Amino acid sequence: MSAAVAAQSIPAVPESRPLSPDEALWRDVLEANRALTATEPYSRDVEAELWPRRLLLERTRVYLSAYPGGPRRDEVVRLELKALFEIGTLSGGAYEPLQKQVEEYLRHPPGETALHEAAYWKIRCDRLARVAATSQPSSAPVTHSDPALHEAYRKYIQQYPRSRYVPRMTTALFNAATAVGDLAEQRRLVNMLGQQFKEHAVTKLLTAQLHRREAVDKPFSLAFQTADGSEIDTASWKGRPVLIVVWAGFSERSRACVREIEAFRSQHPDLRVVGVNLDESEQKMTTTCRDLGLTWIQYNDGMGWANRFARQWGVREVPWVFVVDRRGRLTGSSGAAGWHELAVSTLEN
Repeated sequence: MSAAVAAQSIPAVPESRPLSPDEALWRDVLEANRALTATEPYSRDVEAELWPRRLLLERTRVYLSAYPGGPRRDEVVRLELKALFEIGTLSGGAYEPLQKQVEEYLRHPPGETALHEAAYWKIRCDRLARVAATSQPSSAPVTHSDPALHEAYRKYIQQYPRSRYVPRMTTALFNAATAVGDLAEQRRLVNMLGQQFKEHAVTKLLTAQLHRREAVDKPFSLAFQTADGSEIDTASWKGRPVLIVVWAGFSERSRACVREIEAFRSQHPDLRVVGVNLDESEQKMTTTCRDLGLTWIQYNDGMGWANRFARQWGVREVPWVFVVDRRGRLTGSSGAAGWHELAVSTLEN
């Protein structure tokens, strides 16, 4: 993935114009990076995985030695540190060369962006050391309860607010705040991110998710036009509880969940259900609804994950169920694991 993105970011050089020496070296770096596959140390021979990374490392260092102030310097530094990390991982956790290079860049940064990169990898190295000290695998997932990592993220964001890693780190902090229900911290993070990354996709997503959580106990509705031209507005269903179900036929978890919701609906005739379907076309949606025996009204705008309602409320997983009470106010929303309890509680009130 990173290789493809890097390749796409480099404009093609017209064949009629010869490559400059630094462009030629940069092409060599890209070719080495393009050859990499995802790190899977147990699926193939380790040496076969190490070789292309060592080649990438060699070429990045040739470029940096020849053109320390070259136009691709910061991108080459990023690839160099990434290669050192992957070599360390494939070599059983031998991260000393990565740590040494990171410290060198922190002492003598070749530029602001390279400094951001080194500071990011310093956080990674520190976490690797903590994990190793507790005898856990170095690939242990980052959880919401990693206070040392989150504190490092906060310091990084404060020190390097324009770094490309800020949106990623902010997302981790936002999710941690969500896990403990800290709306004030979520607001602070979204406001901070908006100052430097106003149009960034992460900013828009976190803003929408914050909006969703702040909407609880407030009027909530969905209005749209069906394929046959009927106007639907769930606000007109006040007096009856409503489930707005964001789902997709391409997701097995969604299919299982909507079957459960259909059975639940049949047991509660007072309940209204409407689907927000993320399949690529109404035809696919209609076929899936027929296969699953769904008779609810469905909204599909043909935009898939870019569906207007899904974007407005920051939905990034399916199924996702919004539960609206008889007053027309949002009780809450949940994925497949929590909608039933939320719906039962709403029906009882």
